[in-house]
Amino acid sequence: MGVEGATAFAKAIIILAMMPTALAEGMLVSSAFRAIGRNPKLEETLFPKVIISVALVESTAIYALVAFFTL
Repeated sequence: MGVEGATAFAKAIIILAMMPTALAEGMLVSSAFRAIGRNPKLEETLFPKVIISVALVESTAIYALVAFFTL
């Protein structure tokens, strides 16, 4: 395997790392909206926590994107 093959393999692994972060972000937001729909009074306390959680999940995808373009 040459350098080009190793780079392509590494980029494929990075793309596979980005897919679960998108799924996790969707599940997190879906669960938060479902919880807020069941109990609207929870919105004030739950919404900031959801924003922080989404930012943490998104940071993983951003790290993977930076690694993808670094290769």
